[in-house]
Amino acid sequence: MLENRIPHLLKLAGVSPSDRAAAAWLNEAIAGAPHNYRAAKKRPLAVDHNTLLADIEKSAKELTKRIERLRRYPFTRNAFWRSKAFGPVHRDRVEVRDVLSTLESIMLAADMAKDRLQGRRREAGKQHVVDLALGFFERFSPLSPSGTPTGAFATFAREFYSAAIGSDPDRHGGLDRQIRQAAHSFIKGQPAQRKSVKKPRHSS
Repeated sequence: MLENRIPHLLKLAGVSPSDRAAAAWLNEAIAGAPHNYRAAKKRPLAVDHNTLLADIEKSAKELTKRIERLRRYPFTRNAFWRSKAFGPVHRDRVEVRDVLSTLESIMLAADMAKDRLQGRRREAGKQHVVDLALGFFERFSPLSPSGTPTGAFATFAREFYSAAIGSDPDRHGGLDRQIRQAAHSFIKGQPAQRKSVKKPRHSS
């Protein structure tokens, strides 16, 4: 059944039916979508979600400051950084850059993962599936995704949702809001000077 829907989805996205990479991407995305859809529906309220992330960010910041404070105490600093826990002991080692770099990445990840949308709680499961459809469009389609309900991306997203979840999205309240959000994220992420440039067709 799914094999028959892949060519249809490729056609809706303006992608050649002989593009094996695109077909494989769709197969994998559709296979994994139901699990992630169910998981996303169980996501916590935004305030709880952000509180958990803020706690991680705060802890990473505090740990970074405490490690940096060792610079004022050479003996303790050397004992810490020259520990075997960081690999082979080098007597000239002052700090292990990867440790502080990892803490910076943790702080950045915690900040970027916060839910900054205001208002009513999003239908995260549906948004996840539409975002997958957007991911395919960005990578393989020569068409530019828009939030127009009757546009090519909207049509593709609804068909993708139906194939992935096994249900007509209109029975779940439709996808118009999720499609607009996905298209908005796409447009926001494009460099200003390239927004008007036609995207080249992906070659398999």
